[in-house]
Amino acid sequence: MSDVILPPQPSSLPARLARGWARMKRNHIGFVICALGPVLALFVVIRIYPIAETIRLSFYDYHITRRSNPFVGLGNYAYLFEDGPFHEALVNTILFSMLAVVATLLLALACAILLRSIEKAAPIYELLFYIPVVTPWVPASVIWKWIFDPTFGALNYALSFFGVARLGWLQDPTLILFALVAVSVWKMVGYFVVIFGVGLRAIPEELLEAADLDGATAWRKLTRIVLPLMRPIILFSVVTCTIINFNVFAPVYVLTASSQGAPAYDFKVLVGEIYSNGFVYYHMGYAGAQCVVLLLFVMSLLIVQFLAFREKK
Repeated sequence: MSDVILPPQPSSLPARLARGWARMKRNHIGFVICALGPVLALFVVIRIYPIAETIRLSFYDYHITRRSNPFVGLGNYAYLFEDGPFHEALVNTILFSMLAVVATLLLALACAILLRSIEKAAPIYELLFYIPVVTPWVPASVIWKWIFDPTFGALNYALSFFGVARLGWLQDPTLILFALVAVSVWKMVGYFVVIFGVGLRAIPEELLEAADLDGATAWRKLTRIVLPLMRPIILFSVVTCTIINFNVFAPVYVLTASSQGAPAYDFKVLVGEIYSNGFVYYHMGYAGAQCVVLLLFVMSLLIVQFLAFREKK
C-alpha cells in the first residue's frame, strides 16, 4: 500500500504570514504603548495640565488666600488693557527680545564663520564660548551686577581710561536695557556659535570651491550659498532665541535688585509682572491671564517666523 502525498494548500502559507504579521503588529503596538506611555503621562502632568489649569484660572478672580474665587469671564483680560505696568512690561520685553535676538545671532554667526577658518582650534574656542551657557543665571547675574556697579564696577573703571564719566548702568532707564541685552548675549551666544558651526561644517566644500572658481566674493558666497543652505538651522536659532528672551526673568530680577518695583532700579518684563501678581500679591487669576497673553503673543511671533523662513517653491 503506497502513501498518498497531498499537494500543499496554496492558501496556507499566506494565511500563516498574515497571522504572524498581525501578531507582530499587536506586539509592536503594545511595546510602543508601554515605552511611550510613562513619557506621555509625564508630559501631560508637567506640561499640558499646568497650561490648561492656567487658562482655567485666567477666567476667575482667584486669590490664593480667599475661599471664594468668583468666575469673572474675560474680566482679567479686559483689565490688561487698563494696566499701565503690564503695558510697560510688554514694551520692555519686546524691545529687549528684539535687540537680544538680533545681537546674539549676528555675533554667533560671525564667530562661527571665523572659527571655520581655524578648524583645528575651533573645538577649543567653541568650548570657551560655551562656558557661559552652562553657567547658572543667578551667579552669572550677580557677577555682572558687580561689573556694572557705578562706583566700584570694572566696566566704569575701564571706561575711565578713555575719559568716560561714571555711568549708572543699572540705574539709568535707557542704559539698563542695553546692560541686560549685553548679559543675555554673553550668556547665550556660545550655544548658537556651536549650532551655526555644525551648520557650516555640513555645507559641501565643493560648492564653495566652485564659487571661488567663478570669482564669487565672500559676501556673495555668504548670501547665495551659506545662508540659504543654513535656512533650517537659522530658523531653529531664531525660534529658540526668541522663546528664551521673551521668558527672561532671572537676570532682570537679580540685576535690578528687586521684585520688579524698587525705585531707581525698575525695569519691568512680562515674566516679572507674572511673578509679582502671582507669587507676591497672590492674584493667580490675573497672573494666569498674563501668562495666556504671553503664550499667544510668542506663538504668533513663531508663526510669523516660520512663514518668513518658508522656502519659496
